[in-house]
Amino acid sequence: MAMSKKHAKDKREEVVPEKGAVSDGGAGDAGRTPPPPASASAVEALTPLEEARAEAEKWKVFAQRAQAEFENTKKRLEAQQFAALERASERVLTGLIPVMDDLEYGIAHAHLESDAGTGVAAGLEAIYAKLAAVFAAEGVEVLDPTGQPFDHNTAQAVQMVEDAHVPDQTVTQTLQKGYVMGGSRVLRAAMVVVSTVPAGAGADEADGGGDAGDVGGGDTGDVGSTSADTADSSEGNGE
Repeated sequence: MAMSKKHAKDKREEVVPEKGAVSDGGAGDAGRTPPPPASASAVEALTPLEEARAEAEKWKVFAQRAQAEFENTKKRLEAQQFAALERASERVLTGLIPVMDDLEYGIAHAHLESDAGTGVAAGLEAIYAKLAAVFAAEGVEVLDPTGQPFDHNTAQAVQMVEDAHVPDQTVTQTLQKGYVMGGSRVLRAAMVVVSTVPAGAGADEADGGGDAGDVGGGDTGDVGSTSADTADSSEGNGE
């Protein structure tokens, strides 16, 4: 009976482990919340058809990106090639412009000669026409701005001439023709003479107004003097 009471007392004094505590015997694992079971869709593997579709979609996206990169590279290379050809043409045509000038001078000089120069002029004109056709095929136009407003982008003023008969800053004469390619790239600017308003034009207009005032004032004064003379004459006769 004494042993039984002692055994019960020892059993009451035994320390009960806390919930979730880890012990050597793995008692803590029993207190943990187990993870939820995996869903059937996650556990289930993809079928061969689904795997093939996913692989095809991946390669489709890759092919689309490669095609876009190819098109962009193609356009960039074409633009670079076109620009290089234009620069090469521009250099060649710029070098031929003095030849065009010499042909024009030669044609003009040949026409001044006697009948012997007629054949020479005709030959030079034929060469000039062929060369001009090459320029036209490359999109080159002649700049002759005579009679047009002066444009510093396409012309170079080498002389200013006072001229009251044309508007200010007007090209009155083209000393050397210019050439432009593609409507925007100037191969050579034209050398021109530009008009300007005469220096005394404004002063002359002001003087004209002053002269008119003087004439009016002078006439008025003369009329007053004549009236006074007439009155004096009348008084003398009365006396």
